[in-house]
Amino acid sequence: MGQGLSGAKSKIAGVLGGKGSEAESDAAAASGCKPAVPLEGQYSVKEALELQKALKAAFAEDSFQKLLKLAQDRHPKRGIRGHADQTAFTSQLQGLLLHVYRRVLPQKPWCLQPNWDGYREMMMRMTAASEDPRVLQGREDINRLLGLPRHTIIQPPAAEPVFVETPDGSGNQLLFGASTPMLVDADGDYAHEFWEENKAGQLVLVTPPVAVG
Repeated sequence: MGQGLSGAKSKIAGVLGGKGSEAESDAAAASGCKPAVPLEGQYSVKEALELQKALKAAFAEDSFQKLLKLAQDRHPKRGIRGHADQTAFTSQLQGLLLHVYRRVLPQKPWCLQPNWDGYREMMMRMTAASEDPRVLQGREDINRLLGLPRHTIIQPPAAEPVFVETPDGSGNQLLFGASTPMLVDADGDYAHEFWEENKAGQLVLVTPPVAVG
């Protein structure tokens, strides 16, 4: 156990730029003592399990599972490498995951950013606990809820997406308050604002005509 802790500490130091020399790690290993507190910046096994528990509860919700099933049904060939279904499904899955991360990650005691940067920090903070059998099992449970192979490690997108599909209607409205009413045009389309191109080729804000019943 001492050697495993020493290896983890060296790994974390490389990732996070943490302090501590190999001599200190070897001394701790030789003594057979476990540190009284988690490594700096790292979650304890208990903290990691609690975070996994919160994520599993969110992924298990009926609303999430229904949207996941819909995405799976829309892309039946998602398991074929290089197929268009794989790319499209991955994009939709990342959108669904991000919706959950936005709700769970900012909660106390984790207080992480509600985006993929927060997810990256979460994974980094779980480095020390990541090889614990209970944490490994928790990761497999999450993959099962997501319909993924049990040893899958979820990778964030290369860059934060400009648009995220929210088929459950939960998308944030940064420019409009929750009380701002939606408008509907003659075609039955809903929006907070409607813009049209005028004769000069400029976009202008318009009031949509009322649909004739």
